[in-house]
This record gives sequence, structure tokens and C-alpha cells, in this order.
Amino acid sequence: MSDFEVGWLALRAEADNRARDADLVLPLRPCTQSAEPLPVLDLGCGTGSNLRFLAPLLEGHQHWLCVDTDPELLARVVPETKAWAEEGGYRWLVRAQSVVCARPPWQCSLETRRLDLAGSLSELPIGRSGLVTASALLDLVSEDWLARLVERCAEVHVPLLMALTYDGRVALEPELSLDRDMIEAVNAHQRRDKGFGPALGPAASIRLERLARSHGYRVEVRSSDWMIPPSERHLQAALIRGWCEAARRQTPSRATAILDWEAQRLVAVDSGCSRIRVGHRDVLAIPPHPYGQGIRTSLERCGPYRMRTSMSPLPAPAG
Repeated sequence: MSDFEVGWLALRAEADNRARDADLVLPLRPCTQSAEPLPVLDLGCGTGSNLRFLAPLLEGHQHWLCVDTDPELLARVVPETKAWAEEGGYRWLVRAQSVVCARPPWQCSLETRRLDLAGSLSELPIGRSGLVTASALLDLVSEDWLARLVERCAEVHVPLLMALTYDGRVALEPELSLDRDMIEAVNAHQRRDKGFGPALGPAASIRLERLARSHGYRVEVRSSDWMIPPSERHLQAALIRGWCEAARRQTPSRATAILDWEAQRLVAVDSGCSRIRVGHRDVLAIPPHPYGQGIRTSLERCGPYRMRTSMSPLPAPAG
């Protein structure tokens, strides 16, 4: 399973939207209230799901530059956003490639650009951006790549909103004896080179926090765990098969045990008794520059928030 396959992105979209913390977006609204549209740079945009989640929450006037390496994914950004706009009751302006909402008033125009994100960051228009964002990207990148991204954003005082970064926590029901070994193998595989150099994997969100704070950013973190119920069998099955593929590559000597674990897990999925929780984090980094002052003030109005980092038991099923 590839994280960049169109089918996988569509399959995970509902779980992504359900998991994300909308309150973390609200402090950014002051950025969209000026006469000029807020330039948003979306890294590894896929088919545009990050835009479709954030744009209604940001409100105001926005212009999105959606960047990805994969031309097949980029080709889907506009048609999928158009379909989403029409289904949601928004206006879609064809020539401007823009979504318009009357109440509350907001407008979001978009363009796409193919870029090799693993290459030089100098090609990214970070200096002309008012917000840099990404979804489900950071656990794939290297320490060096992330450090250079944060440094470039800090130089021009740009906020960052990085969502749905996998943090290595997984809870499975029913429990099996091999669960811990499997997730450890998956997490080790996550640290392999994904095209950016040795990947940060589950450490990515914590590393982002530390890097951002070292450049004077104020950092806010929210948990955005997937809670996958028994009814979402296709997503559960795809996730389990993907984990097993990664585990076999990481520990080929245990192929037989992994195959047995996969079979038991899929039986649980098919019987409707499987529930899965996958840990993710959303990180908002606010620059110290006066540009970020409105965000900080807005954030303070939202009140304090404590993030739970432990993996608590899965909630009991309804009924």
C-alpha cells in the first residue's frame, strides 16, 4: 500500500476529517481578514483534502497553492474540489477556480503546481506565503528536510499548520499477542528513507515542536487520532494489509508469524468486532513577529488546552 495512491487517500479521507481538531484552525482566522487573500502553501497536497477541510474554517479570503510530486494526484485537485463545493452548497467559479460561500462569507481560489518536494526547498514560494500547511506528510520527511523547512519559514515569519502526523501509538481490539511486535516493526519501517532521506517517522511531530520553539515560535499541539469503528471494514483491512507489508519488509524472517497475525486481524474485521485507534498529532506553530500577534491573541481567547499523549483504551461500542 502506498500513502500516495488515489484509492488510499479516498479511503482515509473520512477518518482524517473526523480526527482533526477544528479548534486549532480558528486562531488563524485573523490572517484571512485583510483586503488581499491569504496565500496558503499546501505541501504534499494529494487530491486537495487539506484545502477542503481548512478553507471553510479559515473563512475570509484565501488563495491556495497546492503542491505535489504526483501529477495524477494534482490532476484530481480541481475536479474533486469542484464536486465537494457543489455538494456542500458552495458556488464554484470555473474561470477563477474558486469556491465561494455567502454565509459565513469566505472565498478560496486555488492553483496546482508539480514540484519534487524532496528536492531543493528553494523552489517553494515560502517567502510569498501567509501560511504553510501539510497533512499526513511530516512522518515521511527527514530531520534535515524538516529543519530546513522550519528555518525558511522562520526567516520570513510564516506560521505552520501540520496535521495528521503519525506518532507511533496504536491500540487494537481484540488484542493479539503479536500486536506490540507488529507495531514496533511498522514504526521501524516508518523510519526508512521515503525519498527525503531517513524518515523521522513517529518522532516527526515532536521534532517539529522543538525546531519551531528553537526559532521563537509558539507551538500548540492537538491529538488527532483515528478512531476506526467496526463499520469501516475497508479502511481497517487496507490499514492491516499495509502494516503487514511494512512488517514483512522490516522483519522478513518473521513472515509466517506476520501472515498469521494478518489472517487473525482480517477475520476480526470481517466479523465486525475489530476496532482500531491510530495516534496522530496536529501542530500549529505561530511566529513571534507582529504578523503572528493576531494569531496569538486569537489563540489566547480560545482558552487553555491539554493534550493527552497516552493511548487510552478504546471506548466501548454503542449498544
